[in-house]
This record gives sequence, structure tokens and C-alpha cells, in this order.
Amino acid sequence: MPRAAPIPFETVRIRFFSVIAIVVCTSSVALAAPGTAAFDRAKKAWDDGEIDGAERAYQEALERGGLDHQTTLDAWVHLGAARAVLGNRTGALAAFRMALVIDDSFVVPPEAGKKALALADAARHQANRVPALHLSLSAPDETPSGEPFAVNVVLAAGQAAIVARFSLHVEDKTTAKKFDYEEEPSGAVVHFRIPASMTLPSATLHVRVNALDSHDNELATSEQTITVRPTPIAERHPQRDELHAAMHGGFWSTAWPWVIGGVLVAAGGAVGGYYLLKPPDRVSIGVPQTN
Repeated sequence: MPRAAPIPFETVRIRFFSVIAIVVCTSSVALAAPGTAAFDRAKKAWDDGEIDGAERAYQEALERGGLDHQTTLDAWVHLGAARAVLGNRTGALAAFRMALVIDDSFVVPPEAGKKALALADAARHQANRVPALHLSLSAPDETPSGEPFAVNVVLAAGQAAIVARFSLHVEDKTTAKKFDYEEEPSGAVVHFRIPASMTLPSATLHVRVNALDSHDNELATSEQTITVRPTPIAERHPQRDELHAAMHGGFWSTAWPWVIGGVLVAAGGAVGGYYLLKPPDRVSIGVPQTN
């Protein structure tokens, strides 16, 4: 039976890297936010001039959610622009108002035309009393090792109703250890507690807090780096140290006390043995008797 011809090395190499590329692409898709695919379709439809399809896809991307801060802003701005082009004034104003909450300096794409620019300006005038969402993060620059610490997030008055929940992400840059937590706002201040398990000595912690809507899209974000102090060295106590040195150092730390003690014990034993084993002295009391 004839043997099969060997596969050329170059062919094997190409197939190997093709498989690696497929695995990497599959992993990237699996880790992508739920709304990412719809957002990509929306961008393509917008670039192709398919405004109806773009409007629907941007709406779908926001509803599927999980978009980061910049993508969320782009989706709301383009959704408002698409609605303006389609003649949906009310919908365009609502989308632009949400974009203002995220970033009040957003730019309308110039290809959207004058109608979209005018509606964006109208939304700005209507929203003058509501500033853009801003997270004020309050956390220590340094914290002791082995102890928990607090992170507080402060919102402007009236902005708590815009946020569905906050997500906290803490990562130790040295060990890659992570801590994640979510909290629903109950007022203008939200409190987080970072556990002591994250405060390893000399660690550098990166803290990130995100304000999320009901679909987990990021409306605002704030970050801070916190340094964990190293484990403190025990304090020096002069009097206690001198006593310790007197007991455990100098003459008492040498072999002489043992030698001297051994000699004394040996001498004492010899004296005691002498007196124990020595025959008694013959002493007579009374008148000597004669034969």
C-alpha cells in the first residue's frame, strides 16, 4: 500500500495559525457586549445611507445593552440624528437629551444635516437645568494593608433617578486579583466597601465605578488608583530592648554560665559525697575502762 505524501511544513503552519485566528475571533465575539453586533450593523447602515435600518439597529444596540461609555454616547447621538433625518422630532429630542446626560459637548455628525443640528441645539436649551452626569469618586489615596476601606460616589442633585445601578471594579495591578460589586442608588451618595482581602501589602489598586442604565450601558465612569501601604515594622522600645539584651546578650549569651554552673554542681556533689561516705569519728564519752 503506497504511503501518503507528507504534508508540507508551510501548509501545516498556515493551518495552525488559521485555527488560532478562528479561536481568537470566537473568544472575542463571546466576550463582546450583547449590543455590540447591533451597533456594528447600525454603523454600517449609517455609512451606507440606510437611515431606516440604522435607526432600528442603534435602538436595538441600546436595548441589548452592555455598551461602554463612548459607544453608548455614539449610539444615542446617531439615534437622534437618524430620527431627525426621518422627521421624528420628538424621538430625536429624546435621544439628544440622553446624549447630553452622557456628554453635553457631543458633536452631531455633519452628514445628518441642518435639521439634526437644529434639534440638538433645541435639546441643549431644554436641558440647561440638568447638567451632564458626573461621578465624583471619594476614596483614599493610600490605605493600610489587611484592612477594608470605603469608596463613595457622589451625584449631583436630581441625577440619581437617571442611573439604574452602579458597578464597581477593583483590580490589583500586581497580582491581577479582582473584586466586582453592583449597587442600586438610594440617594445622591452611594457607598462601597472594599474587603480586606484586596489590600495586600504594597499593592496598587485600580478602582473604577460605572453608572449604568437599565440595560447596563455606561452613562458615566470615574477611576482612581489607590496604593496599599506595606506591612509596618514593629516599633522599637529601648527599655524593653535593653532588658532583652541583658537577659539574652553579653555574658549570659556565652557558654560561661553553663561552665561555671557545671563546676559548681560538680563541686557541690563532691563535697556532699565526701560527707556522706566519710566514716564516722570514734568518740568515747565517760571514764576509760581498764582490764
